[in-house]
Amino acid sequence: MKNLIIMKTKQFITGVLSFLTIYCFTVTFTGCSSDDDGDGGGQTTVAYRVTEIISTEINGSNIYEDKDLYNYIDERLTEVIDLDKENGIWEEDRKTEYDYEGDWVYSKRYDKDGDNWVEQNFGSSEGLKIVNGKVIEVKNTYNNYIYRTVFTYNGDKLVKVESFDNGELNYKYAFTYNGENLQEVLEYYYNNGIEEMDYKYEFSYSGGKLSEILGVYFDDSVWVNSYKDVYLYDGNKVIQIDEYDYDNGTWELYDSEFFSYNSLGLLESISESGEGWTEEETYTYEEGIGNYKLLQGDGAWYYINYYPSAQKAAKTDARPDNRKFNLKEFLRH
Repeated sequence: MKNLIIMKTKQFITGVLSFLTIYCFTVTFTGCSSDDDGDGGGQTTVAYRVTEIISTEINGSNIYEDKDLYNYIDERLTEVIDLDKENGIWEEDRKTEYDYEGDWVYSKRYDKDGDNWVEQNFGSSEGLKIVNGKVIEVKNTYNNYIYRTVFTYNGDKLVKVESFDNGELNYKYAFTYNGENLQEVLEYYYNNGIEEMDYKYEFSYSGGKLSEILGVYFDDSVWVNSYKDVYLYDGNKVIQIDEYDYDNGTWELYDSEFFSYNSLGLLESISESGEGWTEEETYTYEEGIGNYKLLQGDGAWYYINYYPSAQKAAKTDARPDNRKFNLKEFLRH
């Protein structure tokens, strides 16, 4: 039963905790320019937004390359165009458009058919409510079925996330802080209206920086170790995340992710590798403010139960528990 519960919500908690990092760290990437501002040569803070992400996956002799192009009008993301590389040529494949109606943002998805964009029609609609720069609600409607996630804040701190299926509370996440630092997240699931503890995430800090996240699950009234992520820094920049799984009383290194930055201090690449495979994402920016981190992950569609996970819809993860808080999902945007 425990494994079933873990698999059922692994994507959702990854998305929820990835979303939280938007409020744990700066909302936009910034760099400093030494240009004279006319008042004594002070520094000017410049905001940057993502314009392009290229993903490269190599598995044996197979190479897959994908590119997402981010287009804005003023400070709003209006579309993301996804291209695949075929025989050395970039070809448009999919795109997502964003429409703004008051506090709500709605997405439409299209496939490329010859020279035309054809809207996907799955009998569904997706909406995101943003108020004062905070996501308040995500709603997905499929035929007569409605999925909702509601976000509750205390000031600027996210304190509760509730997931509803057709009006019935399914999952809840409660956040505890120590000063400004997130200390703990408790996950509850509901079985026929009965609340049960499911998972807990504990956050540790060193020198004011996040150093470790420990994930434990509730089993027979006992908290049991599941995984931990260890964060390594160069100055204030995360350069490596080591992921450990707990197996038979021993912590075993499962995976490591590596982060590099450009001369402005912006994320330049994320990479990881294993036996016979490598993955890398590279990032291009322009000056300007954009709301891309609030809207979507990688240019693919988003679902209520997965939002705002940056996992690709066709991509699967072999690890038994993918409900991991991962700073990568913030840094990549």
